[in-house]
Amino acid sequence: MKIDTALSAQTISSGTRAVAAQEQSVSFGAVMVAANNAAMTGQQADEFSALRDGFAEWQGGLDRVHPLNRPRFEAVESEADPFLSIMEKAVQEGGYSDPIAFVQGLSDEELETLRVMHSFAAPISAGGLSEEGALNLLLPMNQRKDIDNDGFLDLGHSVSWTFPPPNAPQSVHEAWAETTEGMSDRDRLMAEGMFLPSMIRLNDSGGVSEVERSKANNPYAKAGFSFTEFVEQRLDALEYFKHLIDDKQYESQKSTLSTFLEELQSV
Repeated sequence: MKIDTALSAQTISSGTRAVAAQEQSVSFGAVMVAANNAAMTGQQADEFSALRDGFAEWQGGLDRVHPLNRPRFEAVESEADPFLSIMEKAVQEGGYSDPIAFVQGLSDEELETLRVMHSFAAPISAGGLSEEGALNLLLPMNQRKDIDNDGFLDLGHSVSWTFPPPNAPQSVHEAWAETTEGMSDRDRLMAEGMFLPSMIRLNDSGGVSEVERSKANNPYAKAGFSFTEFVEQRLDALEYFKHLIDDKQYESQKSTLSTFLEELQSV
């Protein structure tokens, strides 16, 4: 939300500069963040700063040009300040320690902000959430947590899977980001699909028929797991089944896997 301000010599709070009359409009959320920061402890201020910076990094990476992606960008932009306010409130009120209770205490308007921010079609029901599902509603999209380390992410009442898994080392995330830089959303999803975990069972039509969710069934959680060796195995399997794969698909997968392996070996 944007508001026009015509503050003359007033100071909103310590650390907030007075704004001259007729100056450019200012983000209301930014003003409130500055005004409320004084009430935070140093540790809380650091925690919120990390959350805010993570959100800004994620928001800055959204595509605002392509017509199909523009509505998503505009929706996020419209709810950015309210979402920051919810995160700040969660920091101050212990929402990240008890996310279920915190989400249950949010207003309908705040729940709507979370719905828009996470691209849910239906309103969010605060009842029956898991701790992980509630927590991830309160986190920027690039900071979601896999608390039980089962290889999946609870988000509200939904379940998702991503690659690299959230609990992978930062070096793996960086290597994958370098590998997929410049890819379209479709190509990135296809690339991630090469690492679909073994605990997902597909039916004859390609749909998910069963998900065996547990830390024990998460291959990435096993002691001594190596992403470098894992990618090498994927390359060996690709060569073994080469005769069953379309030439274009084969070349695309080989290129992605080879680049990923090089990035992993360079860190």
